[in-house]
Amino acid sequence: MDEKKQNKNTRAQGYIKDEIVFTSKPKPVASCNYFEFNDMKKGQVRKAHFTLRNIGGPFKNFDIKTAGPEKTDKKSSFLKILELKPVDKTQDGKLPVKVFFEAAAPDWSKRYSANILITLDDAIEEVTVNLDTQTKPVNDFARILSLKDIKKITALINKTEKLTGTEIAVVTTDSLEGKTIENFATGLFNEWGIGKEDKNNGLLFLIDVSTSSFRIEVGLGIEEIITAEFINNTSAKYVVPNFRNNKFGNGVYLALTDIFAEIYRDTKKIKNVK
Repeated sequence: MDEKKQNKNTRAQGYIKDEIVFTSKPKPVASCNYFEFNDMKKGQVRKAHFTLRNIGGPFKNFDIKTAGPEKTDKKSSFLKILELKPVDKTQDGKLPVKVFFEAAAPDWSKRYSANILITLDDAIEEVTVNLDTQTKPVNDFARILSLKDIKKITALINKTEKLTGTEIAVVTTDSLEGKTIENFATGLFNEWGIGKEDKNNGLLFLIDVSTSSFRIEVGLGIEEIITAEFINNTSAKYVVPNFRNNKFGNGVYLALTDIFAEIYRDTKKIKNVK
């Protein structure tokens, strides 16, 4: 009687003490279930790791893989599992283990999401990895800018951000997808999140060759500096004359130079007041 009672009590805890026979199912648990990599550059790689434990019973099959957000078997192209290392070096091949992985940014101005799926028999644990990339300074989808133009404009954009904090993106396109250039520019500006989130200091220079039009979209944080009047004057002076002669790169560069100078003057003015 006493022996049966003892077995009953220990089974309630999930095992028989002497025989080590588990009754509970395996339960994989990750030390962190969510990773977010923000504002990465195209081609940049970030690495991280988490610890994987089993807080349930024994298991026969162990599997770990990457999958898309729909939890299918389709592997993610940006997410890669690098290595599994035992937490205790004397327990090689057993849990707990440290799972090392890397996330590589495939392209500019995109957001990616994938999962690391861990399976112990039928029990599944999921770790979500999100990644977003910076807006590329110059996006010449219409192929109207020379490589020299792109390098020169990119250098100016980087200089503007470094000295004033203002983020600028130049986009050329051959289709507005049935929208007005105003709506297309506003939608692209918001989708890409141009500008610092807390300052809203972005600027988008959009050129559409299908309608022979352009637009300079400005964030709320700098619209008192780069006013509609300023944009009209700069456009008339630099953009329109150059665009008429198909000198798109020169028109963009001169207009952005004027914009940089105006923002920089305002930045220095604020610093001098302080």
